[in-house]
Amino acid sequence: MTNNNQLTEQCIALAGMAQSIKIVQHIAWKGQTNDTDLKSVIASLLRIDASSAAAVYGGSFEVSTGLRVLNAQLDTASKDKDPGFVNLVINLISLQKQLNNNNQLMEKLTSGINQLSQNYQDLSFYNDDDEFNRLLNECSDIYKATLSQLPNRIQVKGEPRFLKIEHNQNLVRAALLAAIRACFLWRQSGGSRWHFIFKKGDILKTIQQLISVPIKE
Repeated sequence: MTNNNQLTEQCIALAGMAQSIKIVQHIAWKGQTNDTDLKSVIASLLRIDASSAAAVYGGSFEVSTGLRVLNAQLDTASKDKDPGFVNLVINLISLQKQLNNNNQLMEKLTSGINQLSQNYQDLSFYNDDDEFNRLLNECSDIYKATLSQLPNRIQVKGEPRFLKIEHNQNLVRAALLAAIRACFLWRQSGGSRWHFIFKKGDILKTIQQLISVPIKE
């Protein structure tokens, strides 16, 4: 894999994480989110044998919201900065590292994701709301059984009236699970926290290129 291809893979994975986090924020603060964006990141949990980050998301266009969020956070000319978003990114990267060091929970998570992939591999949930809700509930259960058991759990801030709704809690956990999937994908493609310091310009340029010219899976 060339350096350019590797950076593209990393940026698509970051976009998947960013889109998942934005979904969490929308649900927490507004009580709703974009259904298309949500289904795109949830579907990434089912494509466990995909050959590339683009294939995981069905093409970079499916994470275009995430790409725009990253652009706003990284571009020094942008005034649309969100400290809450950045904190969630940092916490998720830390949580992924914790999980990676816990073999028992890692095996449990892998087993759960594999089962999801088998049960929903036809992606019919895209056109079946009841099936999609079942998938979200199962994603939430996997999150509770694994990531919620780690010492430093994600604390989601938002409007209590939205966060106390059980369905919204399931949506948040499912989106966080998708964010962790994206974080693993980012690590696997060579992503590192140091890249935000030493390769920020290259990352931003690649993100802007993907926004202008989306790539297919």
